[in-house]
Amino acid sequence: MAGPLALIAAVVTMASMPLWLPGGAAGIDNLIWPILLFPALWAVYFLYALIEARPLRGTGVITAIILANAALIYSRF
Repeated sequence: MAGPLALIAAVVTMASMPLWLPGGAAGIDNLIWPILLFPALWAVYFLYALIEARPLRGTGVITAIILANAALIYSRF
């Protein structure tokens, strides 16, 4: 489950980042940074899932991240 959950977590985190990142001078920094950071987000989630000694705990942590970001997106729209 490391691959699919890491991908879903990275996509949901990328989708929620414009809601909590500052806009910047031109007002688009909060849109550019999530796109540029997507590969790093995916790598961090994937490596965490692989390194975690207890797979059930790793699945729970990544699922909690997904749910927290999804709740943030839902609360804004």
